[in-house]
Amino acid sequence: MTQLEIDECIRWIKHSIDFDKNFSYNYASAEDWEFLVFGAKDYYMDVNSLKKIEKTTGMVLIQIKSYNGIAEVWFGRRIEISYKNYNNHKNLSNRTQ
Repeated sequence: MTQLEIDECIRWIKHSIDFDKNFSYNYASAEDWEFLVFGAKDYYMDVNSLKKIEKTTGMVLIQIKSYNGIAEVWFGRRIEISYKNYNNHKNLSNRTQ
């Protein structure tokens, strides 16, 4: 199964978690992981929401941090490199050498 694009993951998470009007999100990656970090003052999620997110996007809840009334909700997953992406990356690498 191919992973959903990160934009689609953002839509699924926003749909599955009831965030208040004022929330933000950021994307980060490190080594072979990618993360979505949602910041909100108020949100609601339950176990069913988390199961739906994991099943659909492959992203799991990693941590929830809170500071000064703002919560950071971290989701992450390992990046799958498809054969097509691998070949594109390999071709780009060959051109730069």
